[in-house]
Amino acid sequence: MNLNRVRHKNALSKKSFSCSYIELNMAHKKVDYNNEENRKVILKEFRRVLKDILQPHHDDEFLLRWLKARDFDIIKSEKMIRESFKFRKKIGADTILTDAYELPEVYKKYPVTFSLGLDSENSAVRLFMPGICDYKGYVSSLKTMDLMKLLVHFLEYDLRLLNQRKEKIGNFDQKTTFILDFTDFELKKFYDKSVINAGIQLLTMYQDNYPETLKAAYLVNVPSYFNWIFNIFKPFLNAVTLSKIKIYKTDEWQDEVKKTLDPAMLPAFLGGTRTDPDGNPKCHTLINWDAKIEPSFYLKQDMLQGTEEDESMKTTTVQQRSVFQLPMEVKKSGAVLKWVFKTKDYNIRFGLFYKKDEKSKQEEILPVDNVDCQVIPEENEFICEKTGIYILHWDNSYSWMTAKQLLYKAEVEDPNEANNN
Repeated sequence: MNLNRVRHKNALSKKSFSCSYIELNMAHKKVDYNNEENRKVILKEFRRVLKDILQPHHDDEFLLRWLKARDFDIIKSEKMIRESFKFRKKIGADTILTDAYELPEVYKKYPVTFSLGLDSENSAVRLFMPGICDYKGYVSSLKTMDLMKLLVHFLEYDLRLLNQRKEKIGNFDQKTTFILDFTDFELKKFYDKSVINAGIQLLTMYQDNYPETLKAAYLVNVPSYFNWIFNIFKPFLNAVTLSKIKIYKTDEWQDEVKKTLDPAMLPAFLGGTRTDPDGNPKCHTLINWDAKIEPSFYLKQDMLQGTEEDESMKTTTVQQRSVFQLPMEVKKSGAVLKWVFKTKDYNIRFGLFYKKDEKSKQEEILPVDNVDCQVIPEENEFICEKTGIYILHWDNSYSWMTAKQLLYKAEVEDPNEANNN
């Protein structure tokens, strides 16, 4: 074999490889994205690696959000946006402002947030009322997925306001300001494991799916013991989000907010001039101050499945470099195998296998694939046409360092009962 030909072939391979973003000095390295030329190059490369999922409305400003969120590391940015796209599809984010989604009845009666519109800098402004919120009532009335859909609905509503403004005036930095009023906050309403877990998951979901959209978060009228509460969530806040949170015990925040927000948009009880039509400064037309949720809104126990509140869920730890299998015997054809599972912090791979009896070789029914069940419980079912042993398979063999805490539940439903259901 001609040695020079081999060398030439290797050189071509290296040259071809250098066209990837790894060799463009972009992957895992900080880039001066303020340099217009660098920005063009990295955006072009980022758009290329995402060409299979991007839509025409995904402009450069949209892509820059994800790049900034991961310090212009294309590998990490690509992973982040792909995971977010999967999440949006699962939760129905793209149709959540249409008739395909209806706000839960419990929220209609006990609203805890509303939009104040746009400020003079074209930022969306939203008010939350955590001080009067019945946290336990909400987590008892809505599954985690429904709480997330509710938050996504608010976030998408604000983004739509910004996009409508963008169509009129052209590109601008699309950001949102949050005002969180902690007046009348009581620790006993908040300090509950299920409430704290839900709060952490909602916060994580926001940071993972709406990066670089926060202008500022004003936490106002906070109680003296607020730092203790805030410290619970600090480990889950990234540095960028943390830098934009401003905490106030007094009314000093109002001067800063009013620099860009028309006082007529801010409720009078927060220092603005907005009132009810009858002049009531409490704005009862927007806020239900009697926020204690009636137990009639609470979910039945079987509707809590897959959450930490579901007492029927079993728990196990799937160690790193290992798998966990759960065999389920099906004695009647047409029975329905149902399962729901969730991990505490990380995703896991899941698949379904079948074998006729203990001596038979197992065959794959559902291929093993990554499931992002650390935020939303994975719930599914399978109609078993054959009798035998069906094996629920959780795979953590790809993880070298991290064990996964798994909550799970599975059952086989009789075919007669399945038909009735």
